[in-house]
Amino acid sequence: MRPSFDDLNYFVEVANTKNLSRAAQRLGITQPSVSAAIKRLEQAFTTPLLVRNRSGVQLTRSGIALEEHSRKFMAQWEQLKTNVIRAGTDMAGTFTIGCHPSVALYTLPHLIPALKRIHPHITLNLVHDLSRKITEQIIGCEIDFGLVINPIRHPDLVIHTLFFDEVALWCSLEYDSALSAHEGVNTLYCDPNLKQSQTLLKALDLKQFQIEHSNNLEVIASLVAQSVGLGILPERVANKCPQPLRRYPHSDDVVMDELCLVHRADIQKSAASQHLKLAIKSLLTEPHYL
Repeated sequence: MRPSFDDLNYFVEVANTKNLSRAAQRLGITQPSVSAAIKRLEQAFTTPLLVRNRSGVQLTRSGIALEEHSRKFMAQWEQLKTNVIRAGTDMAGTFTIGCHPSVALYTLPHLIPALKRIHPHITLNLVHDLSRKITEQIIGCEIDFGLVINPIRHPDLVIHTLFFDEVALWCSLEYDSALSAHEGVNTLYCDPNLKQSQTLLKALDLKQFQIEHSNNLEVIASLVAQSVGLGILPERVANKCPQPLRRYPHSDDVVMDELCLVHRADIQKSAASQHLKLAIKSLLTEPHYL
C-alpha cells in the first residue's frame, strides 16, 4: 500500500516527539497505526527513516531529509487549500458570458457596467454566436453563463426566464406598402438561420414578398429604416435602431421570444458564481430591465 498524506503527518509528529507512543497519544491513534505508517514510508523510499533506542527513536539522515521536505509540503498544502477555498468564496475570478450579437447590443451595455460596479474584481469575457451554439458551448463547459433566446431543455442546464420579446415584420415610418406593391413585390429581409424567421416565413403569403437574406439583424434594421424593404426583427432590436421603425400594418403574425439566463447545474456552485448569477437575473429581469 502506498503511503498517504496522513502517513507523512504521523511521521512529522514522531520527529517532533522522538517517541512512537507519545506521537500516537498526541495524534489520538494507536501506536501500531503509527508504526504501520512509518513502515509504509520506509518501504516507499527504500531506506530506514528511524533508529529505535531505549528512550524512543532517532531520525536517520534520510529521516531528517524527509522531515524537512514534509514540513514544506504540508505548509504548501495548507496554502493550496486556502487558495482553493478562497477561490470559491471571494468575489473574484474569470467568467465567460455568451449571447447572440443582437442580444448583446440591447443587454450588455446595461449589464456589464452594473456588474463591474457590483463586483469590480471579476473578469468577464464575452462570446457571441447563435443562441443554439451558445447553449452547446455551455453544455460543453466552454461558457459559464449564456443569455439565450428560446434555449433547448437539457438535463445538465439550469434555465432562468428573464423576459419575453416579439418577433414580427417591421417597416420604416415612411414605407408606402401600396406604392411598393404597385411597383412590385415587397422586399423582405430576414436572417434565415433563426427559427423565428423560418416560422414567420411559413405563416406569410410569400407571393407578396421577395426574400433576401442577412445574418445581421442590425443591418436588416438599418435597411428597413431606409425604406429599402421590410424586415423580420425582434422588437427590442427594432427599437434600438437610430431611426424609428413601426410594425408592418398588413401582418399580424408574431413569434414570441424568451430570453433566458442559462448555465450548467453542476459547475456554477461557487459563491462568486452564485452572486454573479443573482446579479444578472436582478439586472435583466423585468420590470428592473426595460
